[in-house]
Amino acid sequence: MKEGLFIVIYGINNLGKSTQAELLVESLEKAGLKAQYLKYPIYDLTPTGPLINEVLRGAGGQKMSEEELQAIYTQNRRDYQPQLIKLIDEGVNVVAEDYVGTGLAWGWSKGADLEKLIESNRGLLKPDIEILLDGERFIQAKEEGHLHESNDALVEKCRANHLQLAARFGWAVVNANQEIDEVQDEILKVIAEKIKSLK
Repeated sequence: MKEGLFIVIYGINNLGKSTQAELLVESLEKAGLKAQYLKYPIYDLTPTGPLINEVLRGAGGQKMSEEELQAIYTQNRRDYQPQLIKLIDEGVNVVAEDYVGTGLAWGWSKGADLEKLIESNRGLLKPDIEILLDGERFIQAKEEGHLHESNDALVEKCRANHLQLAARFGWAVVNANQEIDEVQDEILKVIAEKIKSLK
């Protein structure tokens, strides 16, 4: 049995990442391939998921340091890794919204040391394809009460840091400010060669 691909879509909040990830899963399934959508962090994975959700959306906000928060995100990814590897070994193409690069971008934007963040994520499964959606946010999609989405200056800083990380790590960059089907077409072009190798 051929292994599946691990595909990750990055980008700041409110760019249509969920929509594009779910459309990609549909495209892969239409091509006769097994595919599954995954969103990080895994909020229902205890104990880390509920902790992260409380920091992001709870009334108390973030009372821990950014390094401590990012350590919880990293542990969330580590705790889910056995399930992720099992899916890929079973030939499922996993399309993830956010992953290690998200933690690097946000943690760095909020003052954590980038190189230490990179080191703390070593040993996590490396994606086969990483795609950055870049563009101006769709403001109507902003989530009220979300720790990050209400801070426009932080989000813009994080956008710039995503682009720096894309250049450093070789992520493909796709313009998110197009029609939904145009964005999807660009994503499909990025993955076309890898997908051919699966057939």
